[in-house]
Amino acid sequence: MKTKTLVVDLDGTLVLTDTLHESLISLIKCDPLNLLRIPFKLKLGKAGFKKWVSEHSDLEVETLPYRKDLITYLTTEKQNGTNIVLATAAYAKIAHKVANYLALFDEVLSTTDCSVNLKGKNKLIAIQEKVGDEFTYIGDNVADLVIWEESQSAIIVGSDVQSLSHLAVKKGIKIEKTFENPKQTFFIWLKAIRLHQWLKNILLFIPILTAFEFFHFGKIELVFWAFLTFSLGASATYILNDLWDLNNDRKHYQKSKRPFASGVLPIYQGGIVSVVLLAFTLIFSFIISWKFAITFVLYLILTTIYSLKLKKIVLVDIIILSILYTLRIIAGGIVANIPVSYWLMIFSIFIFLSLATVKRCAELVAAKNSNEKLAGRGYFKSDLDILYPLGVSSFVGAVILFGLYINDVIVLSHYKTPELLWGVQILLIYILGHLWIETKRGLMNDDPVVYLIKNKPSILTIFLSIMLVVLAKFL
Repeated sequence: MKTKTLVVDLDGTLVLTDTLHESLISLIKCDPLNLLRIPFKLKLGKAGFKKWVSEHSDLEVETLPYRKDLITYLTTEKQNGTNIVLATAAYAKIAHKVANYLALFDEVLSTTDCSVNLKGKNKLIAIQEKVGDEFTYIGDNVADLVIWEESQSAIIVGSDVQSLSHLAVKKGIKIEKTFENPKQTFFIWLKAIRLHQWLKNILLFIPILTAFEFFHFGKIELVFWAFLTFSLGASATYILNDLWDLNNDRKHYQKSKRPFASGVLPIYQGGIVSVVLLAFTLIFSFIISWKFAITFVLYLILTTIYSLKLKKIVLVDIIILSILYTLRIIAGGIVANIPVSYWLMIFSIFIFLSLATVKRCAELVAAKNSNEKLAGRGYFKSDLDILYPLGVSSFVGAVILFGLYINDVIVLSHYKTPELLWGVQILLIYILGHLWIETKRGLMNDDPVVYLIKNKPSILTIFLSIMLVVLAKFL
């Protein structure tokens, strides 16, 4: 009895991603100047370009999002004595790293010559030279049709299984099995742009609230457009951050489920969407106000530097996060033409330093291995002994500042019943204390600002605080 042969493609088939795109990110991370070299290296042709990328990058194949159901199928076939061949247009270095990691393949066919890209007819010729004409080919692309036509049967995988199957049937190709990708729904993209994180940009409305200009609809409209600009711009940076941090996210218990880390959304689509969003928001920010545009650009620069470098530096990361939160309030004040007071500025820094520390503590509490650094960060679990006092003392500092604010003579003149503001201070102690207790218990699974806005007791506390401030002003 003749041994069955399965020939498996790599990109989009064995893995839910493209190793070239993954390698390009690794290439830029190894040396950011490579970004400027890419256009010139494209002149080397597809095969030559892949060789250059693979030689100057360090792809971690262990973290790639493998198609688990297909690997289970291949493992079973391997145990039954099937001959399994990896045939890919990826460069040899990457193909062999994957083969060594999975330990499933008897042969590896890949791009090795700078003049020949192993795809379509080139791949078919290589397969026939190695295993003959009796094989089942597993692929995901319309370019694989030429191989399926010469194979005994086809196993079709990917996001386009239905249309590929239709084409295969029309050409008389026998379909043995299919493996379909998770659907790219609208809600997946909402998750990718982190729509829930837009809640943080409500901070832009704080200057209007503190200045009691609730009924100045012109200012509210301007701040709304600034809110939308900030939100879309932040979404662009979230996508870029996710693409940049793929390996670390895949090692994280929760972040590994993100659309790009899990392979549900392709890397190239993320790159296109983020560039389009950035271009749109930059143009719109200048339409709103040049001063707002400068603040917005500063925010984008800071958040980009944070994502690329600063988030790995102990304490610097939480300081930058507190500044990024405060910048939102400053931006809202600029758009509404409301000066942000010293009291609001310093209070914001203390509050957001505490909230940023909550975020880091929550990640450390959830970390399973206490002896390893938090993936993509500079912290060990033992650092909680320092971070807890730092975060709580920042929260206490904010409470003390609010008490000093209440007793300021100039401030008192702005309120008819300033005594009611002491009620706000009590609520502030409750809401921040509750936040820290939730963090210590390991129940803080979201960004703390988002948590405050989504959590029902927190919403009620915030609402009561606003009502007390309004009553103190007008009652």
